[in-house]
Amino acid sequence: MAQFTFTNNTYAGEALAGFMASTLLEADSVKRGLLTVINDVKSRKVILDVDDDVVLQDPKGMFTDQGTNTTQTESYLDPVVYEFMKQEQWDRLVQSWESQQLKPGAFQDYEGVVDLSDFMVQRYLTKIQIANERLYWLGKGATKEAAFTAEFKGLLPSIADASGTYKVSLSKPATSVAASAINSAGIVTVSSTAALRDGDVVTITGVTGGILDITNGGPGVAISGQSYFIQVLSATTFKLVRNYNEVNTRKPAIFEGAASAATINFINASNVLGVLTSIYAQLDPADRSQEDFNLQIPLHVGYAYAQAQADKAVNVLNAFTDPKKMDYLGVPLQLMNHWQANTILGARSSNLFLGVDLLGDMSELSTVYMKPYTNDNVVRMKARMKAAVNFKFANELFYLGA
Repeated sequence: MAQFTFTNNTYAGEALAGFMASTLLEADSVKRGLLTVINDVKSRKVILDVDDDVVLQDPKGMFTDQGTNTTQTESYLDPVVYEFMKQEQWDRLVQSWESQQLKPGAFQDYEGVVDLSDFMVQRYLTKIQIANERLYWLGKGATKEAAFTAEFKGLLPSIADASGTYKVSLSKPATSVAASAINSAGIVTVSSTAALRDGDVVTITGVTGGILDITNGGPGVAISGQSYFIQVLSATTFKLVRNYNEVNTRKPAIFEGAASAATINFINASNVLGVLTSIYAQLDPADRSQEDFNLQIPLHVGYAYAQAQADKAVNVLNAFTDPKKMDYLGVPLQLMNHWQANTILGARSSNLFLGVDLLGDMSELSTVYMKPYTNDNVVRMKARMKAAVNFKFANELFYLGA
């Protein structure tokens, strides 16, 4: 017969390395070294940006300053505290644990003691990691898990808004098409769908009309800036099948209202080689040559690049079965989970920062079995986290987006 103990645990201080650090530092991009982590950020941390030119002068006996002005600016890591709180019924938690522990035909013959607090933590750990990954890059506005009130802009919106960022738009003939209508069924009318395929991801901008995405109920959200998987219906129409942010929930897209005009932006197998060629030509060689420089691309662009490689491989054995290398002319392409669609970022990891405070009192994770205190047969879990993101040199960042 299974036996259970439940320890009321609060993981704080150095013990965070095993639990709380996992939620903050095991986000996918952090594990791959795409962000520089700064610990012990208890309040606003200043990152100094110092820049100047170099002037090579004639030799002189007396020292003569080159006469340029050193520019010093500041960027900040402003940490935000937010929490995850969940209450589970004891019986259901035990049942869930048993279903994972017992093998078929071994009902009630498991012997041993299990700490269900650890089990409950692990049950939500991956989802918290995904939520943090989305929060770091997309910001609170595009992270549906984020319901806290504090501002958390995220790296991609901040980089896109920075005046010094080298920005390139997708609104060009090879990567965009004008829509003359979008109806309430999500059917888009364009001049031609010849460049589009089933499963492509499009980003909608420049919308005229009051169409709303009501996939998640409520008042809905404007579709301008939203991205969708599509299904081609005819030579001039395609359907918006699923919001890109609902890739994990698999909810079909639902709309209300209509639009009379919009711009459809996309990167797919028909244009991805041209997009990467254009990006490569515009990257600063001084940044491109650094070991920590990467081009970060969403998964659908990675799939398009693999497809384009296979399509171009004439008379190559196994062109459609062998895995494809994700780099372009020696520049690593990082496939980004939970990323903004049709967006490519060129950056050094030493220029992107994540601030955390693992040993601070504001970061903790606790699990409490309430029955000894309130006679309620429930388990409560609270994870309090603290994080901030920012970049240092905007003029060393390349950003392509819709």
